[in-house]
Amino acid sequence: MPQTAAVVSLFNPDDGVLANAAALLAQVDSVVVVDDGSPEDTARILAELESMGCKAVRLTENSGIAAALNAGITAALAAETKPDYVLTMDQDSLLDAGYVDALLDAAAAAAEAGVPVGMVAPASVRGLPVRRGPVLNGIQLGGEPIQSGLLVPVPVLERLGLFQGTLFIDGVDSEFFLRCETQGLRTVLAPNAALNHALGSPAAANVFGRDVSVGGRPLKVRTAADWRYYYLFRNRILLARQYGRRFPLWTLKGLLADYRHLAIVTLLAPGRGIRLANALRGVADGVRGVSGRRARR
Repeated sequence: MPQTAAVVSLFNPDDGVLANAAALLAQVDSVVVVDDGSPEDTARILAELESMGCKAVRLTENSGIAAALNAGITAALAAETKPDYVLTMDQDSLLDAGYVDALLDAAAAAAEAGVPVGMVAPASVRGLPVRRGPVLNGIQLGGEPIQSGLLVPVPVLERLGLFQGTLFIDGVDSEFFLRCETQGLRTVLAPNAALNHALGSPAAANVFGRDVSVGGRPLKVRTAADWRYYYLFRNRILLARQYGRRFPLWTLKGLLADYRHLAIVTLLAPGRGIRLANALRGVADGVRGVSGRRARR
């Protein structure tokens, strides 16, 4: 059986990560958890994770999802037994039983069918639509996947390099997907894998101080954290600058989807002012080519 190491990025984790780690430990050969410079005291939780069998890596400052995953991957590859695959995970994603085996089976089927595998993603993410591509040699290909629950062959990481740390957060998975595509490596969907993943927070729709209802039920609008809008809009432009000529349709669809979402949450969700300000600053910095962690002003 192939060896699989899971890498989990942590930031101010709560006790919920313990159950998620237990589900991981039951399915993979090793788990590396990376505390991304949490401002809160994580000593107890990290100690409990280590007692469960995880390896803990502590970053001295908040460096972003890419840097955290890269630190975990580096630790996993330096282990006495080198893994064949790395599974990247967010702290709030919970795996069903058999999830990793389903991804490994899909990777094996793709290799047997002559499909060059860049990554394997679940065919279902609860609460989020999964992008599908064409079927190649009987293998269902995927579009751009989310980073959590993603299985990456170690030879791909060795060939292409690790995640792009200058993006900090948001677009990290998109950039790696596009990098794989430029090398002819495909995203494969595992038909029997489903992921539980929390994405954004639902807020009651409100216009001019009045709640909005549809069919007698309060309308909910899903938003990201306010500060994330800076990185969402900045990194979309940075990726367009980097990959737009090669992937013009992907770039256009992504830009349209982002601005459509911003229009909806600006119209309907409370806190619209700070989100809009963050998005506009992100656009300005993206045009200027600014990357890395957001500068404090």
